[in-house]
Amino acid sequence: MTADRLTILHVYPRQMGVSGDRGNVAALVRRAAAAGLDTEVLEYAPGDDLPAAADVVVIGNGPLSAMRSLGADVARIAAPLRSFASDGVPVIAVGGGFDLATNEVVPTEGAPLAGFGVFDARAVRGAERRVNYFVLETRYPLLPGAPKRLAGFEDHATTIELAAGVTPFADVVSGCGNQAGAPVEGAIVGTSFGTHTQGPILPLNPQLTDGVLAAATARLGREYAPDPEQTATIDRYAREARATVDRYVDKAFKRIA
Repeated sequence: MTADRLTILHVYPRQMGVSGDRGNVAALVRRAAAAGLDTEVLEYAPGDDLPAAADVVVIGNGPLSAMRSLGADVARIAAPLRSFASDGVPVIAVGGGFDLATNEVVPTEGAPLAGFGVFDARAVRGAERRVNYFVLETRYPLLPGAPKRLAGFEDHATTIELAAGVTPFADVVSGCGNQAGAPVEGAIVGTSFGTHTQGPILPLNPQLTDGVLAAATARLGREYAPDPEQTATIDRYAREARATVDRYVDKAFKRIA
């Protein structure tokens, strides 16, 4: 955080940003503003100099072809991203970005791709494809009293194999999740999380946005307290969207071979 600005680092916005992932960045900016926090968004493209400091990192969704094209750059910035996470900077990895933030991505054909290694897990492609509304009970730390239930959308054919001792991001209420046996979704390490929940996840679930920003500001010795009057409208929209997911979740489940 420089000059009282919270720095949000958006990694590969062009290559890994196919599911409205800028919405996650926008939610962080809007929510921070409601807590009186200025923000600066930095976009990182392959070959750039990675910023030496960040307060939140966002990695969005993208196809396997994009991941393959990023291979050399992924290896170049993997260690700094792991350092961000180990230093308590929330790294938010969604969809293909979550796959890329594991130790390796194993495609159905060809050699495995090395990931960032933020999460001690691997992403194995070729599972049954699930396209579904998604309801979860998150294990990510939220503000006191905030509801744990999240809603979103999943669309992936990946099995996430978590290493022993890795905490899942959430327990699955409705949907599929990691597809590795237990009904869990994603992964948590410190204040970072990875998930296949799209939507985008943060605008749909403001309490999760609050949890991320609370973690980021606590690391800097700042208090995070959004103004309810400033968030009332967007909170209402999110509640209505989540209610729609709850209403249709069991009617829209699809399996794609």
